[in-house]
Parts: sequence; C-alpha cells; structure tokens
Amino acid sequence: MKAPILMGERIYLSPLTSADATSTYAGWLNDAETTRFMESGRRTETVESIAAYIEKYEGRSDALFLAIVLKDGDRHVGNVKLEPINWTHGGAILGIMIGAAEARGKGMGTEAVRLVLAHAFREMKLHRVTLGVTADNEPGLRCYLKVGFREEGRLREAIRRESGFVDHVWMGILDREFAG
Repeated sequence: MKAPILMGERIYLSPLTSADATSTYAGWLNDAETTRFMESGRRTETVESIAAYIEKYEGRSDALFLAIVLKDGDRHVGNVKLEPINWTHGGAILGIMIGAAEARGKGMGTEAVRLVLAHAFREMKLHRVTLGVTADNEPGLRCYLKVGFREEGRLREAIRRESGFVDHVWMGILDREFAG
C-alpha cells in the first residue's frame, strides 16, 4: 500500500511519485478514449516522459498531485491535482483523470473530487476551487454538479473536436458551498 494522505470509502489518495510512471499509466495517456476530454493525448507518452512530468511536481508548494488508488487491490486507477494553488487568494484549479477504463462510471471520480475538496477547504484553508470542462463531457459535468460546483462562465466553441467545436465551461465551488 502506498502512503495514503486522504482515505475514502473505496479509494485513497496518495502523493504521486515517479515510481507511479508505469507502462499502464502510459497506456492511459496514449488511449484516445481516456484522453478524449483532456488536453493531453495529443502526443505519444512514455514511462520516461511521465516520470519527468511527475518529477516537476515534487516539492512544489503551488501544486498537489495525487494518485487515486483502489483500496481493493491497492491499484492506481487515476490522478487528481490542484494546480496552480494561489495561496494569496486562496484558490486552486482542479484536474482529474480516471485512467483505468474499468474504474470509470463507478463513482470513483466523484469520491476522489470530494476527498480532495474536503482537504482543500478544511486542511489547506482554500476559499475556492475552479475547473474547466468541455460541454460534451457529460460524465464530468454530472460529477462536478453532484459535488456542488456551479457554472461560472462559458467560452463558446473554444475547443476543437473532429466533429466541430464545443464550449469550454468554467465551474467553481466556494468553501461554504461544499457539503462533502
């Protein structure tokens, strides 16, 4: 078991390290289905490129980068991060990826977002967390609305897809709005 810092019902969140850069992780980032709603997925990733990416986060005070790990089987299934963290204004931007296909659609992302928001608001004393999501990412939108995010703005047709353009939706949640 990795060293958990946030414990949930079915998952725990643990600091992501370069040891987490595996061929499985590279497979996630090289899979079109996994990355279809992400900015990554535009170039081929390797274990080495992922390890270098993760190492950029180690020791930073303006980022929290965590592995999402299933308690049952102690298996890394995705990542969640707050980055950048703006300590002056008490805000951060959230990003999440459920890489393992078999872990999608089972509420793991919602559980991870609730855990990281609880930590952000209660332990880190942040005031607000924001995120960007494409309007065609229905699972993501459902997750974010379920935990209390609100739409704050929309950039019309800002993201290119093979089928055309989609809106980029900005969402936010304040510490007093989080019930989790």
